[in-house]
Amino acid sequence: MATDNETATPMNIKPVGWTHPDATALREAQQQEIDGLRPIGPGVAASAANVPIFLIAYEGDEPVGCGGLRPLCDQGLPGQAEVKRMYVVPSRRRSGKDGAPTVVGHSILQALEQSAKDNGWMTLKVETSRAMTQARRFYEKHSYVPCAIFGRYEGSDHSVCYEKHLA
Repeated sequence: MATDNETATPMNIKPVGWTHPDATALREAQQQEIDGLRPIGPGVAASAANVPIFLIAYEGDEPVGCGGLRPLCDQGLPGQAEVKRMYVVPSRRRSGKDGAPTVVGHSILQALEQSAKDNGWMTLKVETSRAMTQARRFYEKHSYVPCAIFGRYEGSDHSVCYEKHLA
């Protein structure tokens, strides 16, 4: 009898352009999900012009998650980048016995952290909504610590920010 590991579809993380159809579809799914959780986010919207690194996790040919990096040098934070549009499709967030987390989100974040180091960004920052408790727990689990509201999020009552210094 085959085990789950023997029948699992391998996952690959691939860099794509911001306008890639799978990237667009994942960001649209994310936006639909968060529209009811928070007001329109503060700051400048993420775009192809300011998110030069965008990764998609694929299981076979199916896109199951994404995330990007936006450098923060234009906000007076050289050597730092912001994690943007981190998203995992709902069916891949939790699985296995006792709701054990899937590896999709972990794998995307790990790949983003490596990309940040490769680009000389040794601190990653994240902004999320106070209402998004699942996202907050995810970042805390991955050693991101609360930090002061930064850059264009300053003054937002809905934002919570985290950072991680990469080794």
